[in-house]
Amino acid sequence: MAARILDALIPGFADGAGMYALEQLLSDGAPAHQAARAGRGRLVLRRLATRSEVTDQPDVRTPFPSGEVVALAAGSPFARCLRDGTPVLFARPDSGSLRRLSTEAKAMLGRYTSFLAAPLITRGTVVGMLVLARAPGTPPFREVDTQAAIDVAGRAGAAVADSLALMRHRSVAEALRPPRPAVASPRGRLEIAGRCLPATGCDAGGDWYDIIPLPRDRTGLIVGDVMGHGPLAATVMTRLSAAAYALADLDLPPSEVMRQLNRTALALPQDTLVTCAYAVIDPAGQSCDVAAAGHLPPVLAMPDGSTRVVGMPGGQSLGVATADYGQAHLRLRPGTILALYTDGLVETRTRPFDQGIVALRSALARPRPDLEATCEELASAPGDSREDDITIVLARIQAAPAG
Repeated sequence: MAARILDALIPGFADGAGMYALEQLLSDGAPAHQAARAGRGRLVLRRLATRSEVTDQPDVRTPFPSGEVVALAAGSPFARCLRDGTPVLFARPDSGSLRRLSTEAKAMLGRYTSFLAAPLITRGTVVGMLVLARAPGTPPFREVDTQAAIDVAGRAGAAVADSLALMRHRSVAEALRPPRPAVASPRGRLEIAGRCLPATGCDAGGDWYDIIPLPRDRTGLIVGDVMGHGPLAATVMTRLSAAAYALADLDLPPSEVMRQLNRTALALPQDTLVTCAYAVIDPAGQSCDVAAAGHLPPVLAMPDGSTRVVGMPGGQSLGVATADYGQAHLRLRPGTILALYTDGLVETRTRPFDQGIVALRSALARPRPDLEATCEELASAPGDSREDDITIVLARIQAAPAG
């Protein structure tokens, strides 16, 4: 969203730009002046996006990367913009702000001779800041330019506020989940990325996924889907996800985890229908064991661009009746992507799941150097019209370092 707004401003209105969200607002919704006091005279923001059109200049996103948290001195023009909620014109950043920058970032800012900072305001609350810059070949900003900046910043502020609201809704679903031990990603040679989004209009859903560190540098991946969505599904999900994690943590084979988890589902007081898949990845052995209970089969995407759907032994959904489960043993060479997902990713009212799986395979067949970006792209494809909860987990064994 931030990148699209900046693309509309550059070139034309400015030669360089950056958009920032107030970090304090992400956690407790404090207005800007309260955030400054809480930060002992500093304002803390997170950079959402940057753009530049200055010739002979390296990519502005290198010294000013998206996602970086920055602290502003209380007396800086940036801080005045946020505290007062008004645009600020200036020819050069203050010395206090420049001291916090890298040599490369200082050199890049030195190529601009006019700056305009405009607050992102929605419903009377400052939620961030839009910073615009012009190079010597472009007329400097004047007061007449501030109104245009205010208009753009107002629309950007509303978009940021909507995004923050969505994040809070997602946090409700996360709060319903039992605590999990922190797991680094990647884990050694295993690269992992995951997303779990509730259906549109729901604060919580029935999908979940977990990453479990296992002995001998192996990793367990669980993806589950409780029928329905909303608070009731989230309650069942909470109980089963806790049980699934505990069973996986015992280092049981995937087939046994499914069998025991089915017993747990049958013991719940409410009628329960759940699908689940559990994979154990061994980077050293370049292999994976996976079992599924009524769940859509995993997809493999090989480095050469070929893909295939894993043939899984039959296994009924959890919570139906007592059952035994089989498991598949896969060769997982370095560079191969293993995709576990729920039906919300591939099935809609107008698209059957088999067509959705074909689309997923097509997307994974393209070169995918960044799993996080791939995961975000796949999970956000439906936009704001998610008919069902969506979960996807991608895992890839990285090649061993040379020598």
